Amino acid sequence: EEDREEGRKIPTLGHRAIARLVQQGYIRIIVTTNFDRLMENALREVGIEPTVITSPDSLQGAEPITHSTCYILKLHGDYKDARILNTDEELDTYPGTYNAVLDRICDEHGLIVCGWSGEWDHALRAAIERAPNRRYPMFWASRGDLRGHGAELCSASKGVTVSISDADAFFGTLVEQVETLAQSQQRNPVGVDMLVSR
Repeated sequence: EEDREEGRKIPTLGHRAIARLVQQGYIRIIVTTNFDRLMENALREVGIEPTVITSPDSLQGAEPITHSTCYILKLHGDYKDARILNTDEELDTYPGTYNAVLDRICDEHGLIVCGWSGEWDHALRAAIERAPNRRYPMFWASRGDLRGHGAELCSASKGVTVSISDADAFFGTLVEQVETLAQSQQRNPVGVDMLVSR
């Protein structure tokens, strides 16, 4: 309770911005290595009940990606489940069912990478590397220069690096820009000069 009162353990501005992008239909799939439920909580704040996959067995009977308003794949598990993945050995390979879902996501969707250096989680790196097509772009948001495995992966995927100060500012700005573009394409936009300048 004390953490909540002091603004900890609650969704950040970044979580809430992503939830707005989901609400507006711009983002449908979230792949995360986090154990917490902050993203789910931010989505519920805007009235979206996501399909949440936290383990290979939760894939069975889960709503398919195609029919889900928002699909969250928590690759490392959930903090309330003792089967979380955390060590190098545990993150070296994923179960076949995870690989199948990741292969589909990497093939059929663009990626915005934020908060991951690419250094850890060999199985996630491998999933992105084996994507057969580059139909949709990859944008890798990074504080400072992207280096090591992350830089190699981004380059191999023909990704674009985006320099950011932090995730909150990045996703907050992204929401504003997407909403501005949407307004500018309305039939009779109000304040065209303002929209163009933004």
